[in-house]
Amino acid sequence: MEHRILSDIGRALDQNPTVSSKSADAIISLITNPFTSDQSLNSVLETLTLHLQNPNSDHNKILSLLTVFSRHNPRLHHLVSAAANTFILLPSTPTSSIRHALTLMDPGNSAPSDPFSDESLFLSLCFWPCLGVRRWILRNVTKFRVRPSVLLTVLLGLTKDPYPNIRGLALDGLTMLCDGIVVQDRSLVGGCYFRAVELLFDAENSVRRSAVRAVSQWGQLLVALCPDEVKTDMYDALFVQICLMVRDTDMKIRVAAFNALGKIHCVSEDILLQTFSKKALLATKEKTYLGQYTAKLFKIPATTAAFTFIHGLEDEFHEVKISACHALQKLIVLSAKFAGGAVHILMDILNDDSVAVRLQALETLLHIAMHGHLKVEESHLHMLFEHGFQDYWNPEVIQHTLFTRCCLCGVNLKFLGALVDNNALIRSAARKTLELIKLQKLVMFRSCIDSLIKNLKIYPQDEAEIFLLLFKIGQTHGKFVIKIIHEVSQELEPSFDGKLVFNKVRTTALLVLAISAPVSIERHISSIPPQLFSYAVTLLSRLSRALAGVMDQRVLLAYLSHCSRFTIASTSENFEGEKLGCNLNDGCINFSGKSVEVLELEKHTMSDYLLNANVKASSCIEIISRKVVDLWPLIHLGCVNEVIRSLRTWKEELRIFLSESRQSSGVLVFALKYLNFIKLLGKAWDCLFCHQFKGMGCLESLLGKIEIKLKEMLYRFSGLSREEKLHILELMLLTCVMRCSYRGTCCFEDYTKKVNFVLCRVECLQKEGSVQLSNFVIELRNILSCEKGESEDGFVHKFDLLQKSLHFFSLKYILFSGQLKHLEAFVDVFDNDFQNPLPFVPGLPVGLPLNITLYNISSETRLWVAITLGGKATHFVYLDMNVYRGCDAMRKFTFVVPFFRTPKVKHFALKMFIAMECLSENQHFFKHCNGPKHELVHLCKEKEVYLSSAIK
Repeated sequence: MEHRILSDIGRALDQNPTVSSKSADAIISLITNPFTSDQSLNSVLETLTLHLQNPNSDHNKILSLLTVFSRHNPRLHHLVSAAANTFILLPSTPTSSIRHALTLMDPGNSAPSDPFSDESLFLSLCFWPCLGVRRWILRNVTKFRVRPSVLLTVLLGLTKDPYPNIRGLALDGLTMLCDGIVVQDRSLVGGCYFRAVELLFDAENSVRRSAVRAVSQWGQLLVALCPDEVKTDMYDALFVQICLMVRDTDMKIRVAAFNALGKIHCVSEDILLQTFSKKALLATKEKTYLGQYTAKLFKIPATTAAFTFIHGLEDEFHEVKISACHALQKLIVLSAKFAGGAVHILMDILNDDSVAVRLQALETLLHIAMHGHLKVEESHLHMLFEHGFQDYWNPEVIQHTLFTRCCLCGVNLKFLGALVDNNALIRSAARKTLELIKLQKLVMFRSCIDSLIKNLKIYPQDEAEIFLLLFKIGQTHGKFVIKIIHEVSQELEPSFDGKLVFNKVRTTALLVLAISAPVSIERHISSIPPQLFSYAVTLLSRLSRALAGVMDQRVLLAYLSHCSRFTIASTSENFEGEKLGCNLNDGCINFSGKSVEVLELEKHTMSDYLLNANVKASSCIEIISRKVVDLWPLIHLGCVNEVIRSLRTWKEELRIFLSESRQSSGVLVFALKYLNFIKLLGKAWDCLFCHQFKGMGCLESLLGKIEIKLKEMLYRFSGLSREEKLHILELMLLTCVMRCSYRGTCCFEDYTKKVNFVLCRVECLQKEGSVQLSNFVIELRNILSCEKGESEDGFVHKFDLLQKSLHFFSLKYILFSGQLKHLEAFVDVFDNDFQNPLPFVPGLPVGLPLNITLYNISSETRLWVAITLGGKATHFVYLDMNVYRGCDAMRKFTFVVPFFRTPKVKHFALKMFIAMECLSENQHFFKHCNGPKHELVHLCKEKEVYLSSAIK
């Protein structure tokens, strides 16, 4: 059938060089059929290539067929690219077809005569009369390797093109070029900037939107080239120029304008304050800057900035409000007065209908609080509480007061209202902001506590976060806690029949607040009745879950039991208290001044508790491992949501044990990673076999995450048993077969090599000891052991068998070893951030001082420090473990990493991480020059290092 179709196609093209619809359909049927042989595909490609060189052929139709060919047969893409390159170099090639041919080529990977490096071809396409050609060139300008001076000249010329699409794309090209080159010519930069300023007044929305971005980038570059004495005025001129665009009629332009305002690093305080005032301020009334105010007026007054942020935060579109909030967040670091004015406006935004706007406003307030500029005004709360909080602890009175005087409460009640918002993200952001606020009056502190209790009543699922916040703000407001607890101490005592009633939300919250009260460990004195610490033991499980980030359950129990034996301080002592001294790394608590009897008693108590916690953790892991097996039928049925809910519950249980048991931390971390893997596997299985198409991009992303997770489980844990290693290798085989199944026969050979390599490792494990192989592994071994050439269609037959082998897989019960050790690394650069960069000289090597901590890593391990700049090639530096002393459990040392390829820029950022070389992996798959020869697995998260030029 294939030969007959090929002969018909060849005969039709010989008779008529223009490809008919019938011939095109026949060619597409061969190209898209997954069972078409390689011989037939090569014949089709040769026929299309031959007719592409014919001057009388329909070149655009043939190029379209080659595009389809390349998309469905990526392994033959290099042949299509070569054919396109040959076509471009022909003297008879029409210029209108060159654009289409260039789309079939890979920049940098073509023949020696690379069309993407041909400046004459680039220029001819840029000034080609056809609008589509010029538009394509500008959209793909980054693919061409032409001199920056040529590119800059062309882009500036195209900003005067009569078509608005071309003008907008030319401005986008200038913006891109500003980020990618180093320009020292101030007049050239000024020309680009003022050309972009002119186009701020263009009639087309798309052009003005591109002009805003270009003005922002080239304006900042122009300021950087100016003398220091005029930089402030130049920054102000740029800021005011962009402020013009926040009133544009197009929503996207207003968003772009606020995004640009947030990127300006330096603005005068007077200009910033003018953005909140409708009237002209005295300091800005007479000021003017170099710029373009209208089409004919080239002086821009400073009062142009008036009401800028008010307009943005009151805009009808939520996208503009979010952008304005984000710009405020960036600019508040420049002025404390400006930050104070922003607080009043942001409080009003907390009533916005959009959840995204309210969330961004709270994030901005949190940013203001982190810089110490969030000041709470007590005058707004005075009217609210002057009567209502005289009977504060009467719920009916406070509820009536809150709701009837809502209109009088002002800024702070609007903020406290976010604590009871119906969106969980809003409530969480409000709690984070409240944690950083220092309240000056007791009445204000009471209002916050009441709002948190109300939050807990309405949304009990927030209990852990609320308990943690109550504990933290209680520690920072000790005097207020003492007064409140003394007022409500009767409610926290047992009833007349001797029963403790702590099922009420209010009582529980007050008890959490009580244990944060100041105590004196040395003097054995408590500022509140000490029996309250005993009562809090009844909430130990809930408290330990909430305070996991502060202290583990063992430390919390010791603290509560020790403080319950204190005596209460007298009211005349003006008691301040002391902070609790905790060493969280060792998991122990330091009580100064303890008696020997107390220490001995707690030592035995804690040993018994710790042993019990480890036993509980092991039992929990074993139960969960058995339950995981039961999830596989649910995954087969497509019940992924039910599987994820179960896994989420189990992970929460394991995390509780992880905070309590340090001896079992290795196996607990491994179990958590295994549950994460099961979640990813369930999603990938659902994408692969569900009847509803969800997109191959989703499946590709999931399988990539699965491969990373499996490598971490195999290489980042020492002490794995043979059964555990075999199970992980079987899961790797499953991932390879799944990837091969959806990618088709195009990558079949590559993945069969990977499967064969993993099978060899499985056989080695089998030889080391008696391990039983699963039906899935046996089936794979049988499929791949058969001879390749047993039939003409053996290749497709083997692919079909691999797809069917997936149904032989099933999860099996694995008992995790309790002796696992988690291999970890932490890297830090002391006192380095974007505000405190390391100095360097452009073009010369620079040393990066790293503080490195390694856990459970032996001296035989091959470690590398990987450094990347802008996502380009990675630079590797070897860490010789024999040089650094210390035990395998923990090594801590300082290491200066050299980086040689410093760019010729004023400042840049590097990303680095520590990776371990997997010596058992195949060397052929992964190879770096002067670097690792095997695949790497990350031992820590990427750390960003900031550098700034030492030459002014």
